Amino acid sequence: MNNSELNTEQLILEAAKTEFFEKGYGNAKMMAIAKRANVAHSMLHYYFRSKENLFQTIFLKQIQTVLPIYESVLEQRLCFTEIVRILMETQFNSMARDIKLSLFILTEILANKENRAMLSEVLTGKGINPFSKMIDIWDEEVKKGAIRPIPFQDFMMMLISINASSFVAMPILEDINGLKEEAIENLLTERRESNIQFILGALQS
Repeated sequence: MNNSELNTEQLILEAAKTEFFEKGYGNAKMMAIAKRANVAHSMLHYYFRSKENLFQTIFLKQIQTVLPIYESVLEQRLCFTEIVRILMETQFNSMARDIKLSLFILTEILANKENRAMLSEVLTGKGINPFSKMIDIWDEEVKKGAIRPIPFQDFMMMLISINASSFVAMPILEDINGLKEEAIENLLTERRESNIQFILGALQS
């Protein structure tokens, strides 16, 4: 793929993200995305074929920035607490890099059963299973009595929900308190550490 094709593809992806953010997945239109990207409607079908493929591409780009970090962490001989800390930091930082995209994906997954099925199919079709090693580590910690005997899925729900809630509240705090960029960064840094400590405390046996 040459530079011109790469630029066109990126323009379409950025236009699609904007359209999805403003209108939601269900109401987003391919014609509107083409207009935003200033390309012919046929170009969207040339690169992505359908709105579903566009959404899948955006979603995969998001998780593919995080997966290598997860895999690297789980391959190291770190203590369980350090693994949890790094996983939480990674997930939080990933959301902070593109807050609108992260919240959009979470919202669409929660609100639309078809999107959940589609994303599940994307993940399984790509052979992505980033947490298989973590589940083994988790089960071993439970057996040792080092953490509370709760299902791994509950831990993931806590992790995702507590991090996501930080970004859901951020626009409200910005409007009420008139926070500047530096203050927002400081607040996010403090919130990330608070979230980590909350999860670690909740896991104590």
